[in-house]
Amino acid sequence: MHGLSIEGLSHIFLLLKTRASILNTVSKQAKLRLLIIGAIEAAIVIFCLVVSILVIVTITDVNLPDHQQMNLDNNGPLIGWFQNHSTGFFLIIVLPLFVILAIDVIYLIVYATRRESSLSDAERKAIEAQAREEARAEVLREMQEESKKE
Repeated sequence: MHGLSIEGLSHIFLLLKTRASILNTVSKQAKLRLLIIGAIEAAIVIFCLVVSILVIVTITDVNLPDHQQMNLDNNGPLIGWFQNHSTGFFLIIVLPLFVILAIDVIYLIVYATRRESSLSDAERKAIEAQAREEARAEVLREMQEESKKE
């Protein structure tokens, strides 16, 4: 076997079937709204990450005299201001990243708990039984191949 257990195979199959049913049930308007929100969110995240990388990489050594003015002269007003004002940097750049992450996690949890599986218990048991049989057949095949090699 390739690192997947019987339960893992059944969970993967169940997940794929559930995702397919979710995508079929979401209306076009909801898909468009989620796409727009995702694009705006991606733009904000990319902007914040690029600015934070620039702030960290281009900061002037604090031991140099007049390092704050050097930050502004060398890196421009925006990056220099963020380098000189760490609280502003945190509130404007870092905090929105954490807020977006928290909102995404909460949305995922709410959506996952609200959405019930479209499979009945009998269908789940049938899928698990089929996955077990397939895994057993694969194990038997591998054992027979190993015994032929020896």
